[in-house]
Amino acid sequence: MEKIKILIADDVEDIINVVKKTLSLEEDTFEVVGQAGNGQEALDLIPKVHPDIVLMDINMPVLNGLEATEKITKDYPNVAVIMMSVQGEAEYLKKAMFHGAKEFIIKPFNYEGLVETIKTTHERHREMQKTGSHREEKEREGKLLTYFSSKGGVGKSILSLNTAIALSQEKKQKVLLMDLDLQFNDISILVNKYNERTILDLVDEGQLNTYQEIKPYLYAFNENLDMLFAPGKPEAAEYISKSSIEKIIKALKHKYDLIIVDTGINFNDNTLYVLDHAEQIFFVSTMEIASLKNTKLGMNVMESLGYDQNKVKLIINRFTTKFGVSKGDVEDVFKDGIYAMIPDDEKTVSLSVNRGEPFAGKGRLGKSKVEKAIEAMCISILE
Repeated sequence: MEKIKILIADDVEDIINVVKKTLSLEEDTFEVVGQAGNGQEALDLIPKVHPDIVLMDINMPVLNGLEATEKITKDYPNVAVIMMSVQGEAEYLKKAMFHGAKEFIIKPFNYEGLVETIKTTHERHREMQKTGSHREEKEREGKLLTYFSSKGGVGKSILSLNTAIALSQEKKQKVLLMDLDLQFNDISILVNKYNERTILDLVDEGQLNTYQEIKPYLYAFNENLDMLFAPGKPEAAEYISKSSIEKIIKALKHKYDLIIVDTGINFNDNTLYVLDHAEQIFFVSTMEIASLKNTKLGMNVMESLGYDQNKVKLIINRFTTKFGVSKGDVEDVFKDGIYAMIPDDEKTVSLSVNRGEPFAGKGRLGKSKVEKAIEAMCISILE
């Protein structure tokens, strides 16, 4: 595998040494090809050392990081700049992205954070170079889909995550996955990214009105899938209002083909707003009697809200007949039918959850039965 070539630009020698030492631990992946003490030195070095990534400090003499990044973006489009700063305020984020930085990391940074940021930024920038930046600017339909359940523990978040991944790879759909199960932030755990920015950071810093403002708070899982994570603490949910969610969705709607929302398991104002505006609601249940009972009650609430069978689709997750409830029994209770039945595949799902590695989209031979079922459902969603 070809190494990622890195140029470090910082006016503090100790910082450069720390970065070099950190990257040396991944010597099969990274190669430090140069170092600079200011932005002008970095610009002068680029045509000589041909880096893939420039780690650029924001405050430097002669030519600061923002000015240097703007010139690099214009003159060397194949080079991606990751801005470094001790300042984590929204204004610094906005300035960095405005001047062309692809990512922003806060000093002091830890080993895993630095390594992952470089890898992710390099991969994303390389893919954008292949496909062309015009995909980013295209106006899109912004179809809103939601996953809902009236009982916890039914696998709603696992389905929403893996569906989003599969859809992002099916016909190259541009997908946003929003975790609005605000008290439990499962999505970030399921992809092992629990230290990333969240919707709470976005709301706290008032960056709600445009895609460009929101973009730095999104995690790019792959070329076609971005994620907006829920807060890390349950009590933070009270600070996320319906009006904030409304602004975010309106700002992002025409940047994505699909916006998939993993909702909470209640009918509060935030959830109701999303359900009202969704084109489809995937109501997730399992074969357990308690789950089916709660699902029936939830379906009754949705009917009273005026949602019809074309909008609300029942998904039976972890389908099995081992525990005394048959498919026929479920069909007798839910007369409008079952949209999809996802088979019980405990080994695949448990490994995925425990490792923080989604099972969808691996591109391997011998796909698991749960992955095949989700892919089949995604084809139906796109019809």
